Amino acid sequence: MWMMAQHRCYWMLDPELKVELVFGSLASTIYGPNITLRQSIIGIGDPYQTLLREGTTALLNAYTSTQFVYQPDDVVRRLNWALTDGTSQQLLMAALRFIKANSGQTGNTTCKFSVCT
Repeated sequence: MWMMAQHRCYWMLDPELKVELVFGSLASTIYGPNITLRQSIIGIGDPYQTLLREGTTALLNAYTSTQFVYQPDDVVRRLNWALTDGTSQQLLMAALRFIKANSGQTGNTTCKFSVCT
């Protein structure tokens, strides 16, 4: 939903902001210094890409909703913890926690986007 043009007004962070500036130097080392938030949200494939996609989505949700299960700094900390461990299992488990939070399975909030004007 974050990539849909009709929801662009919900981005609380610049979509062209570099992942390194948001998630730190470890993320930059793994994902490269030039990947943007917009690019990270469309990443698919390996556990690292899955973690980044779901972590970025969780971060955007955290900035947009005060009822979201994580605060922005929690998302950054959890993503970096998973990257530090680096095993596929830990990466996927962290991504799964973000997926559950992003879908409203944890906490009591779900996406309530309406069309931007």
